[in-house]
Amino acid sequence: MNERYECKLTTAELKKAVDELKEPLDNSERLAAIDDFRQAIHNHSSNTKLLDESDSFLLRFLRSKKFNQEKALNKLISYHESYETWNEVFDKVRSPVLIRPLIEAGVILPLEGLAKDGSRVVVGRPGIIDHSWTDMMAMIILTVETLLKEEHSQIYGLTVIVDQAYFSMELAKQYTPTVAKKWGNFMQNAFPGRLKMMNITNQGKVFDIIFTIAQQFMKEKMKQRFQFHGTEFSTLYDVVDKSVLPPMFAGGGPELDPEYWKSHLVSEDTAL
Repeated sequence: MNERYECKLTTAELKKAVDELKEPLDNSERLAAIDDFRQAIHNHSSNTKLLDESDSFLLRFLRSKKFNQEKALNKLISYHESYETWNEVFDKVRSPVLIRPLIEAGVILPLEGLAKDGSRVVVGRPGIIDHSWTDMMAMIILTVETLLKEEHSQIYGLTVIVDQAYFSMELAKQYTPTVAKKWGNFMQNAFPGRLKMMNITNQGKVFDIIFTIAQQFMKEKMKQRFQFHGTEFSTLYDVVDKSVLPPMFAGGGPELDPEYWKSHLVSEDTAL
């Protein structure tokens, strides 16, 4: 067995995990929950071959479903099914060199500061360079999987800001109902994280087209996570402090730096 999980959460992180995610306070009880989950996976008839059997990996799924073992198991199985069958996306997740232009351009970038609720902030700029929808989905998954190696991100979740200023009709045409259904299924049923809010800025008619398609495959809970700001960034400041946001949102934080995030991804794939 891999090395056992040792709790190194801060006092605030532990309190939030216990209060909101129903995580056991005592580490021996936490380990017992992980062991029970691991056994449930092995007992499941799907014969899912785990990508990672470590305590830390399984803990992501338990936290994402508030330690409900059955729901966590369904999510883990869905995740592995996507990983094994959605090759046009996950081949690029497995080999980030295939989406090197997106990494270098900073199509998806986490900010160094946090949202007001403590969640990690991720900024998306689809269309800032020429890329396919498949490339962008792979970039999103690679980014969030890297972030979810941080326990803070697992516990506090992710707040997303999408700048639609560069979004083109050519990119929108690739977002077919088939793609929308697959993406919606992954984000709602397989993604092992806590998506707190989707903030859409600078949206126009092209975005309206794809959102109309996407909504068909969204659960009501997901729809409620969307907030639309247009060009009125003052409402965005209610979510993320102005001092944290980059100048593109009239914020006082630093400019987006693709090199900052590339340095995190290089360790995941030294071919970059």
